[in-house]
Amino acid sequence: MGNPKSVIPKIQLLRTIKRFLADKDRAISVQLFSELAGISKTHLLDVFENESEPMTEFVQRRVSKAYTEYKNGEVAIMQNRDNTRFVQYRKEAQPQYERSTGLHLVNGQIKIKLGVKAKYDYDDLTLDEQLKGR
Repeated sequence: MGNPKSVIPKIQLLRTIKRFLADKDRAISVQLFSELAGISKTHLLDVFENESEPMTEFVQRRVSKAYTEYKNGEVAIMQNRDNTRFVQYRKEAQPQYERSTGLHLVNGQIKIKLGVKAKYDYDDLTLDEQLKGR
C-alpha cells in the first residue's frame, strides 16, 4: 500500500492528473478513479481539467492516494456479470511495467533515456517542461 504520509505536491499533482485525464488509453475510467479517490467525477474534473475549483488539501490527499495506489498496481478493475465495473483492492500489488524511451535534459544537454517504468506513470516531465525549468 502507498505511504499515506507521502502526498504529491499540488503543482506536480495538477500536472500528473491532467496527463492522466488526457490519456485515452488508461485502464481506469474517470468515474472509477473518482470513486477510488472518494470524490465526485464532476468535482475531479472541475479541479484538474477545467480548473474552475481550487485544489483543497482534502482533494489533494485523496487524489494523491488514489493515483499512487493505481500506479503501484494496488487496485484492480473488476467486472460483474451485468458488465458493470468496480474497483477492488488486491492482496498483493501487481504493478505493470513497460519499456520506455525518452529525452532528458542533463547539464544543459539532451540525452536519450532508456529503461523500464510503471505503465501508468504520468510523473515525468516532458522535454519542453524540462527546458522551461518547471
